[in-house]
Amino acid sequence: MQFVPVKQLLIAVLLMAVSFFASAEPPKVLASIKPLQLIAQAVTEGVTDTDVLLPPGSSPHSHSLKPSDARKLRSADVIFWVGPAMESFLPKMLTSTKGAKAVSMMDIQGIRLRSSEEDEHHIHEHGEHHDHGDYDPHIWLSTDNARVIAREMARVLISVDKENQTLYQNNLEQFLMSMDQTDARNCEKIEQSGKTPFFVFHNAYGYLQEQYGLEVAGYFTKNPELQPGARHLVSLKGQLDKAGATCIFREPQFQPAYIERLTEGLSVRVGVLDPLAENIKSGPGSYARFINQLVDNITSCIQGTVKKNDKLS
Repeated sequence: MQFVPVKQLLIAVLLMAVSFFASAEPPKVLASIKPLQLIAQAVTEGVTDTDVLLPPGSSPHSHSLKPSDARKLRSADVIFWVGPAMESFLPKMLTSTKGAKAVSMMDIQGIRLRSSEEDEHHIHEHGEHHDHGDYDPHIWLSTDNARVIAREMARVLISVDKENQTLYQNNLEQFLMSMDQTDARNCEKIEQSGKTPFFVFHNAYGYLQEQYGLEVAGYFTKNPELQPGARHLVSLKGQLDKAGATCIFREPQFQPAYIERLTEGLSVRVGVLDPLAENIKSGPGSYARFINQLVDNITSCIQGTVKKNDKLS
């Protein structure tokens, strides 16, 4: 019988262990929309790249699943999405994704949910029964909510990938610090520009308004997929007439003709707000850049209207 030297045996065992850990695949992480991808990527940086389900230019309000979307969902280990009030096309598909851990961010502990009615908000506590349709689903436009979302993402990822626990925890700490810096920067910019009321395309910015004390004077439509009613447009026309020199903001996903009709002959500055972060490249600092860009677009437009009003007075 031939004996293998102990030293060679130990080396062989060590090499097998190294090979096993090297071949362990990190989880495949999928976010339903770009803003969630930006938060998740901050947490998964150095471990894996978070993929996104909706392609650029698509609206989660009206997206129709394609075969390529179904393949992404089936191959994912972890899926982060907002909730059925936002991605109404997803619940049925998620029931058929075997083995994937899907997390609705509207249901996580600590998330702040605003009422879908203007000027109201509620806090959803973990375990509290609620109807998603009663709440504004644009939860990612609050940096406070982004902190809660990032913590939950880190917790879920650690539960399925303990090997990279330290990386996830370190990334989370970096993200939370970046949110403190983002809030300080944006509060200063808004204080410098003033809080002149402005108009937005659809009723999506309540969380951003609440986060930074902004003043949204009105919106063109509550549901971007539907033509607003005549009564609402008449009321909005009256608000725009009274506002004088003001800012209105389009969104790149929608180009309705009624905005031109309502603002024709009025002293308005037209800007763009993109709540889906289409032009933001995914990376560890991308969510902060996304929020900063929204605030920059608002404050620069407000400053322009203030200067215009000063010249007219």
